[in-house]
Amino acid sequence: MKITSSIKLIGLTAIIGILSTGCSYNVSKYGASVENVNTIKRLDKKINVQKITSNKPGLSSITCRAAGPVGTPDSMPFETYIRNALISELQLADKFDPKSNLVINGHLENIDFNSNIGMANWQFTLKATSNKNKSVLIKSTYEFSGSFVADKACQEVAQAFAPAVQKLIQDMVSNPRFKTLL
Repeated sequence: MKITSSIKLIGLTAIIGILSTGCSYNVSKYGASVENVNTIKRLDKKINVQKITSNKPGLSSITCRAAGPVGTPDSMPFETYIRNALISELQLADKFDPKSNLVINGHLENIDFNSNIGMANWQFTLKATSNKNKSVLIKSTYEFSGSFVADKACQEVAQAFAPAVQKLIQDMVSNPRFKTLL
């Protein structure tokens, strides 16, 4: 009788351990957008992207329901992921120059997502500034399908992150006020 109780206790402990650890959902590495590169090619100046800061510096994951965190590759902070993505787009468009006198910085004021079906989206608020004391506030929302099932919904959140960052960059570089930074 004592052995059976011990086996049940071990089994219950194992199940609780598995359920409480949850999963993590990793976003993919960034891939440049052809649309963004083509838009950036039309800019008449080369740009240096010095830094992107955040209201939540170092944040690299956001908890998705009770299923686990949605996080960046190698726990890279969201602001670093976005900076690297922007530099990648500028490089492909041959508009990035780390020695340029025209410096763009950014401040990630908000980053969040909703994983509910019918309302699933990533939301960003990014303030872009230049060393010419000009700024533009970009609010970008990227919608995607959601799910009632937590595991599926959180996987969709992770899969939608890179395209959401592509849209954030597109919203920034195609904004008429962005050209005033230059």
